[in-house]
Amino acid sequence: NTDDDVMAILKEAINDKSIDPKSDQAKAINLYKSVLDTIARDKEGIKPLKPYLAKIDALKNSKDVVDLIAELDDEINLGFFGVYVGTDAKDSKRNVVYVGTGSLGLPDRDYYVSDAPDNVEKRQKYQEHTARMLQFLGQDESSSQSDAAKILALETKMSTATLDRVERRDRRKTYNPMSLADLQKLAPTVKWNAYFKTVGIAKVDSLVVSQPKYIETVEAILKENKIEDSKAYMRWTALRGSAGLLSTEIENANFDFYGKKLTGAVKQRPAEERALATVNGRLGEA
Repeated sequence: NTDDDVMAILKEAINDKSIDPKSDQAKAINLYKSVLDTIARDKEGIKPLKPYLAKIDALKNSKDVVDLIAELDDEINLGFFGVYVGTDAKDSKRNVVYVGTGSLGLPDRDYYVSDAPDNVEKRQKYQEHTARMLQFLGQDESSSQSDAAKILALETKMSTATLDRVERRDRRKTYNPMSLADLQKLAPTVKWNAYFKTVGIAKVDSLVVSQPKYIETVEAILKENKIEDSKAYMRWTALRGSAGLLSTEIENANFDFYGKKLTGAVKQRPAEERALATVNGRLGEA
């Protein structure tokens, strides 16, 4: 019902010629129309991603990785960890900074670590899908397969440190308040004070870390400084998160795995619904 209501509001706005072209309403309308414009999307291909890919390719070390995640925080998700401001789970009168987990390509921990036949099969298909998708970026079959293996290994390492689906339901386990100094000790490779300033969060006195063990694991990964592995993961995370906004060929290839193979869906939702979901997602981020 909510989607229907939002769609009605959006279509009414599209027909309203008095809307200020610089307003937030106009931005929502333009985003919706651009997602539906498959002709333009197919013509552009991966071109919209190229500036981000160039920045990833230029990374030299883990400090550069963290700096780029902060620089592009409000533009594109590059994984490893996420930071946002929300209502304090134990004090609804105040907001607090949350430090959460990064982006993984499979739904949760069990998909990476379980030896159940179905999970083993899905991991294999996920790696094949990753390699297929990386070829849209211009990689050859050999390098895409190599990077897909690196990505799965890195994501497996990160997922192993996450809470399983049962533990995540226990809000006491995901509410871990600490000072900025405590976070700095937890993950010293990240210069957190500088990071928060870059993303626009000044004067952080306290925060909540959803999964400290995960942040410790990210710290270990950054400290290893295997920059090529990190770059492969960041390229994939950027591509995966943008697949629904690029060419229809890329969007359909992404659905082939995430829709058909992973969840058993027969066909995608109508284009208008997918475009609306994109608008809703961006509004939520705003």
